[in-house]
Amino acid sequence: MPYDDTNDPDLITLSEAVLQAFTPEMYNHMISLLPTPEIYAATHGQFANGYPAYLKGDPDGIKAFEEARNAIKQFLTMLSGLSKTAAIKDPTVPERLPLSQTHTKATGSNSSLTAARDFKAYYDRKGNIYATFPKIPGSKGYQIWLCEGDPNVEGNWRLLTSSTNSRKVLLPTLNRTNNNWLKVRGMRGTEAGPWSNLVAIAPA
Repeated sequence: MPYDDTNDPDLITLSEAVLQAFTPEMYNHMISLLPTPEIYAATHGQFANGYPAYLKGDPDGIKAFEEARNAIKQFLTMLSGLSKTAAIKDPTVPERLPLSQTHTKATGSNSSLTAARDFKAYYDRKGNIYATFPKIPGSKGYQIWLCEGDPNVEGNWRLLTSSTNSRKVLLPTLNRTNNNWLKVRGMRGTEAGPWSNLVAIAPA
């Protein structure tokens, strides 16, 4: 424990200072900062259920999802620290909250996203347009963007569709009277990977 090597006089002095500060009000305040099971469940629901809207690029959905994600990260960090503290009295507490295993798994896959290679788009016999590209390691989803003007002007690009797979992604109908340009990137949370090669769709 942190204070095993503290001599008794210093430990008494430290404990006296804590005694003055550790009032019932301070205790209640500290407890109020921790998430209750009900608050955690509600926040998790907002986080998990908001992921599809985040992938679609909906502005309101993105904001709500990011707020829920930040809250979940705070809660997990607090519960992780609390479980380690409780282990001083009960060593089984960390085993009952799978926080250490989850953290280890997450950090092991924290390498940077790479760009999609061989991004292609094609029409089938019915006139449906599809996009396809190899899976990006570490990516949790993909965003395909469309440009109907000069592809060198960033403001001409907009989100066309999002997908959790990389093969035969059905795209919305394009305006074939214009030149269309497509590009794709991998997504992992708020992390966006680099853009792929551009694919040009000539007017029909």
